[in-house]
Amino acid sequence: MFRSGPVVGGVLLLAGCSGGGGGGGGGTAATSATATPYGTTLDQVLAPVNTGLGKAAAATTTFELDTALAGVESNIGRAVRNLNAVTAPAGADPARTDLVNGLTALASESSALRGDVLNHKVCTVGAAQASLGAGPGMAAVSAALAELTAAGYQPALVVPQLPKPHPQARALENGTPVRDGGKGGKRALKVVNDNGPADAVFTIAQDGKAVASVYAAKGKSTTIEGIKDGAYDVYVATGADWDSDVKQFTQDCRYVKFREKYAFPNPETGTGWVFDLTPVRGEGGAPIEGQTANSAPQP
Repeated sequence: MFRSGPVVGGVLLLAGCSGGGGGGGGGTAATSATATPYGTTLDQVLAPVNTGLGKAAAATTTFELDTALAGVESNIGRAVRNLNAVTAPAGADPARTDLVNGLTALASESSALRGDVLNHKVCTVGAAQASLGAGPGMAAVSAALAELTAAGYQPALVVPQLPKPHPQARALENGTPVRDGGKGGKRALKVVNDNGPADAVFTIAQDGKAVASVYAAKGKSTTIEGIKDGAYDVYVATGADWDSDVKQFTQDCRYVKFREKYAFPNPETGTGWVFDLTPVRGEGGAPIEGQTANSAPQP
């Protein structure tokens, strides 16, 4: 048997002949598969997870965050399967096990977080990102990556910088103007939150834009003054942990709109209105309709 060699000067060289002029058997070339270095395997497996976490860290809307986290969960599933299918070097195997466990926990926490955002238990991108970053899954992944680095590997996965959770719920003083637009008019609006379920931000709006908003703390009442004559839509946001930067509650949020417009002055009294935020079961309360942070005007 012969193997063809390169053509040199128009002559085809024959390689692999054995022996002299006699007809001895030709040699055969032995081939062997080369295993992929473990560091390369880690990079290939973890790169999609790294990309997804980067998108989650860069998200600016809850939709973008949900999409990014769904991708992270899918990529983690593939990464875990691949990490379990490849034998790690002895010095890296404990770190591999810890990484698999950390990624599995992170995927579970991500799925639960997406449910909390959908159910309005977590209401802002920053709060969701902070929750993900502070979870045990992310901490376990970070620790496992440090173990792999100590073992001589530098995986293509970097734990993203995410917002830090606030140590306690934030709130404004009762009566604090959130949008101080009620000026120049003669009318007033009283907000009674004595028996309401949570702190609230009460907003009057025209043409889909907030005119004035006030913070009504749970158990208290407050007033918007200086309202100009005209018809207004009325919105209420309730929840916990008020983020003044984005003007939203970050936890347990609910948004409603009173179905009717309210005229100032009040046609019945010639003055203003009183809104009581006490929940009413059955009939008897003013008709309301649900809203979202996107459909309601920003306070």
